Amino acid sequence: MKVLYFHQYFSTPAGSNGTRSYELARDLVNHGHQVTMVCLRTDRSATGLEGDRWNGRRHGSVDGIEVIEFDLPYSNHAGMLERALVFLRYSWESLLLALGAEVDLIFATTTPLTAGIPGIAARWLRGIPFVLEVRDLWPELPRAMGVVRNPFLLKVLSVLEWSSYHSADACIGLAPGICEGIADRGIPPDRITSIPNACDLELFKPLKAQQSKQPELIRGLASPMPAGSFVAAFTGAHGLANGLDAVLDAASELQRRGRHDIRLLFIGDGRCKHALQQRVKAESLENCHFLPPLPKSQLARSLGLSVHVGLMVLDDIPAFYRGTSPNKFFDYISCGLPVVNNYPGWLAELIRDHQLGIPVPPRDPNAFAEALITLKDDPDLREAAGANARSLAESHFSRLVLAGQWRNILTTTAVRNRWRTNRYLWRFIYFTFKNIADRLAALLALLLLSPLLLFVSLLVRWRLGAPVLFRQPRPGYGESQFQLLKFRTMTNQRDTDGDLLSDAQRLTPFGRWLRAMSIDELPGLINILRGEMSFIGPRPLLMQYLSLYSFEQARRHDVKPGFSGWAQINGRNALSWKEKLRRDVWYVDHQSLWLDLRIFLITIWKVISREGISAPGNVTMPPFRGDENA
Repeated sequence: MKVLYFHQYFSTPAGSNGTRSYELARDLVNHGHQVTMVCLRTDRSATGLEGDRWNGRRHGSVDGIEVIEFDLPYSNHAGMLERALVFLRYSWESLLLALGAEVDLIFATTTPLTAGIPGIAARWLRGIPFVLEVRDLWPELPRAMGVVRNPFLLKVLSVLEWSSYHSADACIGLAPGICEGIADRGIPPDRITSIPNACDLELFKPLKAQQSKQPELIRGLASPMPAGSFVAAFTGAHGLANGLDAVLDAASELQRRGRHDIRLLFIGDGRCKHALQQRVKAESLENCHFLPPLPKSQLARSLGLSVHVGLMVLDDIPAFYRGTSPNKFFDYISCGLPVVNNYPGWLAELIRDHQLGIPVPPRDPNAFAEALITLKDDPDLREAAGANARSLAESHFSRLVLAGQWRNILTTTAVRNRWRTNRYLWRFIYFTFKNIADRLAALLALLLLSPLLLFVSLLVRWRLGAPVLFRQPRPGYGESQFQLLKFRTMTNQRDTDGDLLSDAQRLTPFGRWLRAMSIDELPGLINILRGEMSFIGPRPLLMQYLSLYSFEQARRHDVKPGFSGWAQINGRNALSWKEKLRRDVWYVDHQSLWLDLRIFLITIWKVISREGISAPGNVTMPPFRGDENA
């Protein structure tokens, strides 16, 4: 499998950026796949490439990964407009690359949201399978932070978000709240997978049993760390979203209480770092220390040898509570560090449920300071929380295990959708024409048949009672849910316990006639007009069948469901489930205008001849159980 991987901030362990993309790409390479990583030049990344750039880019192989680095310098210190222009230039260069590359799958990871643009274009213009990894919810987060306020820009970002999710064949969310946000935009749950950041258990390790922390080993500080200090560290970006003034508030409270033995260490960089340093100086907070971003190997060494507690800190914005999955948390627990967390959400729940440390309320410097004092003064609690942290890292967040899940999504998506790239332009024209023709024909049919529809509605109301229409959720294209409309053909008769009688007992002669003539299907014209169905396609079955399909059978949802399909003209309900689903998938692989016309004409004859209305021995098709072999 050839994968084109778009991530603006790609970095090897030699850089200070997160190495998730590097590790995942390496996993693919180790399993025999080809990966081309497309990134830009940042002040914190180390792509591993050397030498001069040519035509605005640098290209080479790094640990088996083909890397393309655009000469687009990016820095967290840059202003919003400058960064936005870099994002757009990266997206444009990436889009041109995606439209010309011969690959089996495109994978893009946010942020920013513009990283998905090449995947959207390649998905719709070339049919290339597309998987999107969502690290933050845009524009929800910038809106909640007040960073983006322009209504027009927010609308544009919202449209891009919707387009990215709906263009992707699969979405990966790094946190529960991110997956919920994707689902809220109308993406079926089966196309969403939660895979959080992972723990590099080989790089980030706890101290051995007989070793003690040595804060004095920390190098590069403006003033040395006193021997015997208790160090709580925050690692990562020093930006608006991180709300690091909360740590300085806690530092002030610790100093007021005379707890000079507890030291706060900030490792990283960002737009707010200078302001934080200025406040430390102005308030004489001698218990605060700053380091620049460290390469991953050096960071792992510092956390393991010299730090006692990891700090999870974010600004008090509800959108953060369940919608983030910070790398630093997984680094902390890999090193066996207890964690102090100052915002609610899934990480706070994880810390509380597994006793990994102490979650504290936001905007409460007293509680923050008290948590640090508790961990300093209670070594047994600290040791137990650290042991729990490492144990959880090994059992739930091993990079090897999570990388396997991620790799499986990519390979499955590529295999399932590889048919789409074959004669894609012709297929695109076919689907576009079919969609327009379906809707126009449905509108015309509704107008011409309106007297019949009204007459049948009155008959159903008279013979069967209300409601006239039968509504039921069914899976459509891509397994997305819609409400199927039909005329009722059964009564609502129940037994003495209040349970519905069997289909055979509730199906009246009038209802049987409606089914035999397929008149009960006519309200489905509204589904076609809405774009939820087609005239020709596999019949929409029940939602509960989705989990019972084999991988091959599930491909029946790669097209819109229809009034009639290949299975309906080749046996209809007289077929076994296995044979019916096989014929549905055959149609997916062979669909064309001529095949649709053939099915349409034969369907008319089948309706007149009333063939295959029921399965042998049943008034309707028996339920699908997923284990039929006949």
